[in-house]
Amino acid sequence: MQGAWLAATAIGNSILFIGGILYTFVPLWACWMVFAAACALSMIVMLSMVRWLESVAK
Repeated sequence: MQGAWLAATAIGNSILFIGGILYTFVPLWACWMVFAAACALSMIVMLSMVRWLESVAK
């Protein structure tokens, strides 16, 4: 599990350059909307996993 955590962190850090590209090519409000949408998407994914995680933890 720790390896998966570290791999996810590495992948997240490697795609971090997308923010810099967006910042230079699109308006600032659109850049922040992309970040807000990504956060909302990750929230939906995590909330959809709650029941599964509770059943696994029992």
